[in-house]
Amino acid sequence: MKVRDIVAGLEGAGIVNAKQEALWLASHALGVGSAEIFARAEFSPDEDRKIEPLISRRASGEPLQYILGEADFYGRDFTVGKGVLIPRHDTETLSEGVKKVFRQEERFRFLDWGTGSGCIAITILLEFPKSEGCMIDANPKALKYARENLRRYGVYNRLIDAGYFDLIISNPPYIPTGEISGLMREVRDFEPHSALDGGEDGMKFYREIFELSMTRLRRGGYMILETGDLRQVREIEGYSGEFEAEGKIFDGGYFPRCVIMRRI
Repeated sequence: MKVRDIVAGLEGAGIVNAKQEALWLASHALGVGSAEIFARAEFSPDEDRKIEPLISRRASGEPLQYILGEADFYGRDFTVGKGVLIPRHDTETLSEGVKKVFRQEERFRFLDWGTGSGCIAITILLEFPKSEGCMIDANPKALKYARENLRRYGVYNRLIDAGYFDLIISNPPYIPTGEISGLMREVRDFEPHSALDGGEDGMKFYREIFELSMTRLRRGGYMILETGDLRQVREIEGYSGEFEAEGKIFDGGYFPRCVIMRRI
């Protein structure tokens, strides 16, 4: 088998970035750099046996990050696998939101609601060395990866128990139930629906977070939420009660990907 055979197989399966992914997958299978893979004229039968299962998994639609076991978030690699939501670059706007309301040297306590792989909380702990965080998730598979990533970055000792917080941050499930079937196959067929399905209107978990914040977020504290559409942005900003909108952070597509609210 040659690199071009891998590329052709991935292209036939509808993989858009087939050439680059072929190099990554072969490199991962053989434990060598992409440059060495690119220079190979042909793989040996033993190497074929190592590469082929990974190519088959990717051709079936399994996300590349699950196969490689890692996903990039805010310039760091996080361990991921089946059962946990894959970190997205759009979610990095949450980290930017924290930088809007806290100074790097500031001491604060935060809750990461629905932590998944732990990428958001761990990024905050690393970017704000005096912060302390509480991480919760209903999915035990996700918590397994969160623990692995906490150990990986040496911040386990910065965790706190539930209490009162200066910040509640979340990328909650926000896709309306009726839209799940229309997602890309990589997402629909492989990622946990519990991390995607936001109920009939996509707002179910935003309401839960607002309710939680009434008892766990101190006055003057912040809530930073990722959003999926403009309707959700408007509903969050218009929430009646003890909150006021403090701003938005836009993603690379100029969409207001996260909303910052302050409890008054």
